[in-house]
Amino acid sequence: MNDQALREKVIQISRLMLSMGLTIGTSGNVSARCKDGESFLITPSGMDYDTVTPDDIVKVSVAAGERMGRRVPSIETGLHRGIYLERPDVGAVVHVHSPLASGLAVARKPLPVIADMCALAFGGQVEVAEYGTSGSPELAANVVRALGSRNAVLMANHGSLGVGSSLDQALFICDLLEKMCLTYYCATLAGGAVPITSEAISALKSGVGRTYGQPGAARAATEEPARGISKGGRLP
Repeated sequence: MNDQALREKVIQISRLMLSMGLTIGTSGNVSARCKDGESFLITPSGMDYDTVTPDDIVKVSVAAGERMGRRVPSIETGLHRGIYLERPDVGAVVHVHSPLASGLAVARKPLPVIADMCALAFGGQVEVAEYGTSGSPELAANVVRALGSRNAVLMANHGSLGVGSSLDQALFICDLLEKMCLTYYCATLAGGAVPITSEAISALKSGVGRTYGQPGAARAATEEPARGISKGGRLP
C-alpha cells in the first residue's frame, strides 16, 4: 500500500475506533508502518477524527524519530515508535480508551487466557504496563516491556493497545480485548473466571492456530503461531 492509500486507511481506522465505542472525542491514536519499513504514519494530536485529512497524517522515521508533516503528531508517537523498533513483525498500532479494558487497567489486573480466542489472538495473558504519564518516555518503555511478543496490552490507569500486521488486525485486537474483558467480568460475577492451562494454550497454538481456515490463512498462522490471526483481522 502506498503512502497516500495508507494515510486514508489510518483515517478510516481512527473513525471506526470512534464509532465502535473504543474511544471518545480526540483520544486514542492510530499508526501504520510504511511500505519501506523505515517510517510510519500516525494520527495528529488533538484533532477531531471526522475532520482529519490525509495531509494531516504525520510521517515519522522509525530509526531517528524525525517527523515530516504540517501537523503535530500524537503525544504517544514515542510509544508507537518504540513498538516498531522492538517488534519488526508489527505493521500497525491502535491505542484506545475502551471502558471495559480500561477498567481492568485502572484495577491493574491482567486479563488471563480465559478463552481459546485469547490464546490465539493475543498470544497469552494480557499484561498491565506499569503507570507512566501520557506521552512520557516512561510510559512508552513500560508498554513496550509489558507487550513483549504478544498482541495486546493494558496500560495502568490509562487504556489499552493492540498491534497487528495490518490496521484492520490491530483494530480487531482492541475490539476483541474489550469483548473478552466483558466476558471476564461476567465470569467473575458468576463465581470466578477459570483460565485455560498452559498445556492447553500450547496445544491451541500448535493445533487449531496452525490449521483453522483456508490454505492461505493456515499458512499465515503457521508462520506466526503466537499471533495466529489472519491478515484480514479475523481469528484463524
